[in-house]
Amino acid sequence: MADNSKGSGGTGARVLYWVFSLGVTVGIFTYLLRNVSLGDVWDLIKGINKAGVACFLVLSFAMSFFRLWRYKVMLRLWGYAPPSVALFLVVLVRNFFSDLLPARLGTLVYIYLVNTRLGVPFEAAAASFSLAFIFDMIAIAPLILAAVLAAGLGTGLPPGALLVGAGGLCAVSVAVLYALPFLFRISGTIGRKLKLFGQTRTERLVARLEGVGREIDAARKQGVYGRLLLLSVLVRVGKYASLYVLLYALLAPMGYGLRDLPVSKVFLGMCAAEVAASTPISGIAGFGVYEGTWSLVFRLLGFPEEMANLTSISHHLFTQVYGYGLGALALLALLLPFFKVTDARKAELFPGPGPFRFYGAVASAIAAFALLIAGISVLGAGSERWQRAACHADVPSRDEEDARREFDAVFPGRVLFDSNRSGTFGIFSMCADGSDVRPIADSHLHEMYPDPSPDGRLIVFARTAVLSKKAPAEIWICDRNGGNSRKLADNGTFPTFSGDGRLVYFERERRKLMAVNVDGSREREIFPTTSEDWGDYQIVKPRVTADGSKVVFISDRRGRWNLWWADLRSGKAFHVSDGCEGGWFCDGRRIVWIKDKGVRERTGIFEYDLQDGRISEIHDGDAPRGHEYFPTLAAEDAFLLWSACRPGEHDHLAAGSNYQIYGKRLPDGKAVRITFDAFNNRWPKLLKDVPPGSSGSSTP
Repeated sequence: MADNSKGSGGTGARVLYWVFSLGVTVGIFTYLLRNVSLGDVWDLIKGINKAGVACFLVLSFAMSFFRLWRYKVMLRLWGYAPPSVALFLVVLVRNFFSDLLPARLGTLVYIYLVNTRLGVPFEAAAASFSLAFIFDMIAIAPLILAAVLAAGLGTGLPPGALLVGAGGLCAVSVAVLYALPFLFRISGTIGRKLKLFGQTRTERLVARLEGVGREIDAARKQGVYGRLLLLSVLVRVGKYASLYVLLYALLAPMGYGLRDLPVSKVFLGMCAAEVAASTPISGIAGFGVYEGTWSLVFRLLGFPEEMANLTSISHHLFTQVYGYGLGALALLALLLPFFKVTDARKAELFPGPGPFRFYGAVASAIAAFALLIAGISVLGAGSERWQRAACHADVPSRDEEDARREFDAVFPGRVLFDSNRSGTFGIFSMCADGSDVRPIADSHLHEMYPDPSPDGRLIVFARTAVLSKKAPAEIWICDRNGGNSRKLADNGTFPTFSGDGRLVYFERERRKLMAVNVDGSREREIFPTTSEDWGDYQIVKPRVTADGSKVVFISDRRGRWNLWWADLRSGKAFHVSDGCEGGWFCDGRRIVWIKDKGVRERTGIFEYDLQDGRISEIHDGDAPRGHEYFPTLAAEDAFLLWSACRPGEHDHLAAGSNYQIYGKRLPDGKAVRITFDAFNNRWPKLLKDVPPGSSGSSTP
């Protein structure tokens, strides 16, 4: 009977390995997703800066291009010149398998493909792989040394250990480089003595190992190590530059600038994640240890915890999907008979092009990539202006002009709103017929989400440097004419006044309802506090009733997005329906909100009665401007204000959006379009008239 114990043991070890790897992946992702949600990850990827993605693709291509060039130089040393396109496909497949298998064993696929698909003998294929691996180690060491020195001592990481490690890596790599021929020869000698694979197979293996050693020794004598080192440095620079640009592209919409992402610190964090992912137990398909190490090291380097956790998943997910997709396509192409090379194509033995031509070609390639990236950056900077220019203003008809004048005659004040008409979002007011537009708060930053005090004397708003759901913002307050502007709170957005005008409620971190006195004192959390645990679910755009007893908000609990309300005394929350943008009627018993299912044109404005659960339509317009948003009740529920856009223009923040303000008398008045321009006009509110002779400020 055959003894299968060895095979069974090997199978059991493999199963145990994959089970453990799966546990690593699940465990690390479970920890990270306690602080960020998959919805946050998707939002970050969905809102990525498009110009940054284009630069990432260029730099990623540059990395593969210089890696291809390096292989071409090495294979030419031994007289082989495989087709460049086919070899480039091998490079992409090599990148694909690098992350797919643990400990970077997937890179060995290069030897197999170059040998079997491109007709290069095993000895030359293995020699080029070995040299490339060693030069990659040599090239990364000085980059780490420079990053440690640039980052300084206040990184949270032990600089002495990093310096010693980088220096040791460089020294060991150089020593191994010059010892490679000897190492292959000694491996052959040991293999011949042990005869682990039988006489014939051992002799064949020993002959190949010794052949690889001879090829490497021949390459060293031809004096090309300087060229290989330069190309290896460019490979590394291309790789980490592409990863850095991708990180910036993810975080730029959140308000991060280049100053917030020091190259040296980001590089060290990425290197740490790369090293961790090169260990034998790194997780399934590269997911697990990479994310955990990224999060830990970025926090040690001084980056915010949420940013570290969020980017550890989103950044790696983006690069893996990109790499796997590109590598899989390259593998399918490479398997086509067209790329099969049966006989190795011989080339003239090195030296090939002289030093002047070689280094000139390298400089030209670098300049070409730099110009391409510069061009993409310029085009990206101008894209927002082009989007805004694509919007066009409608011309009101005579009937619409008459309707605006009639509406203005009965509306008890001015319309307060935010708009991007100055290039950034600012706070403005106007007459209810769209005339006499006046700026209130409009700087080089973005002022948004205005809300007037109940007496019309004060205005509260959010101010931020960058348009993004997760961009850091501040709560500001000013007089109705924009004077006496001052900051009330940090780290907050979407502010609203309390019913008595003494408090300002606002949203923090898309997780909490906060309150602060109008003088900026006594900031505190109102919901969820110690009430029902909302975990990682979001609490967004909260509105509190005039008596302060209830709050309505939107959340991704039960799907994105859904409307909820909560009793602030008990902390108990209740689900209303799908939709968003909730607000209150004066009685605190009915909710006005945007419904997005079962409506005419994407959205409609509806009413919900808390007592009997009855849902009724307030306004649901049809095309061309039937996409309603930003509803507000005004003047004791006598008026409804909202904004609406055409199909395809629904984006709260994009320059190409074109929300226009509407109003109607309740309950059965006709919808009146107030603005006719090419800008994004949002969040209309009633700004009450102040009695003549009264000052524009008040002290509750």
